[in-house]
Amino acid sequence: MLLRICLILTIVAGLATAYLGFFPVKDIITTTREARDDFHTKLTAETDLQQKTATTLKKTKSELDSTTAKLTTTQGELETATTKNTELEKQNTDLTDKLTKTTARADTAEQTLEKWRQLPPPEQIAGIISDLAQTKRERDAIVSENKILVASRDDYKVKWERIFGNGEAPVLMPEGLKGVVMAVDPKYDFVVLNIGDDQGVKERGEMMLDRKGKLIGKVRITTVDKDRSVATILSEWKRGEVREGDQVIY
Repeated sequence: MLLRICLILTIVAGLATAYLGFFPVKDIITTTREARDDFHTKLTAETDLQQKTATTLKKTKSELDSTTAKLTTTQGELETATTKNTELEKQNTDLTDKLTKTTARADTAEQTLEKWRQLPPPEQIAGIISDLAQTKRERDAIVSENKILVASRDDYKVKWERIFGNGEAPVLMPEGLKGVVMAVDPKYDFVVLNIGDDQGVKERGEMMLDRKGKLIGKVRITTVDKDRSVATILSEWKRGEVREGDQVIY
């Protein structure tokens, strides 16, 4: 009987002890669960944030790649446009130059046309040309007659000097008369010239001998033919040996 009572008391004491220890353990379990749930919630939120951040970063990178590609394309288009603009500016400059030249030619043509407008009618021009040709023929005839008269005067002057003078008067020949020595006779000191009566050479006319700008002597005409003449080398003027090809100057 006593044993039963002791056993019952022991069981009751164990139950009481278990009941009294249950509340602190329950609090610990509850706190642990709350901490676990809070950590899980934060972990879930952090994971979602990381996923959203990764998604945003991926999208931003894609947009950046797209923008970079567009920038590269735009840069190429800008370079192409710049090259085209340079070409257009050069074409514009060339066209401006051509326009300026064309305008100048047009102005010149207009001035020329205006001068032509001021000219007399064609029939009057034909008459003027005819009169001009006739005047030119008359002038040439007068010039020829004048040359003949001058030549005759010089001839008569020479003859007069020969008859009544002392024979020392100078013989006049055309200004600027030139010729070339064709042959030389060193023994008798005379030369043959390639100029004669057709060029205005006169007997007793005197001409200077020249070789490349250097005076080498003087000659006096003794015989005159149509297109050649013979002259004597004046010893007092001789500065060297006369050669074929030397020039005579009046």
